[in-house]
Amino acid sequence: EAARAEAEAARAREVAARAEAEEAAVREETLLRRLADLEPRPGPPSAAKGGAGGGQHTGVADVAGRSATLPQKIARIRTHFGITPGCSLPAAVAAANAMAGLATEGGLLQQADRLLSLLEAGGKGA
Repeated sequence: EAARAEAEAARAREVAARAEAEEAAVREETLLRRLADLEPRPGPPSAAKGGAGGGQHTGVADVAGRSATLPQKIARIRTHFGITPGCSLPAAVAAANAMAGLATEGGLLQQADRLLSLLEAGGKGA
């Protein structure tokens, strides 16, 4: 009887943990959508962006900069490749790597930077 009660308690904990994980996934999806909505859309190049050199900057180059957060970078990648905002950050990067024909080497940040550099250069999938 004690083993049965222990097994039932374990099942209840598992159900609660799964429900909590699902809620967390929904919260993450909601936050990522909000973040994507807040991300500034690239506009035409301006003197303020180009600086004294007058170099042409794209929205991708600005997001690829060190000041952009990983979720901001991946939101830009998702937009470019048409990846659904509901998938996780690692899944979005993996899908973009596959579309661009890139190997999934390095950490998530390195992969995102590599994808953004590819987009900026107008490479595969861009």
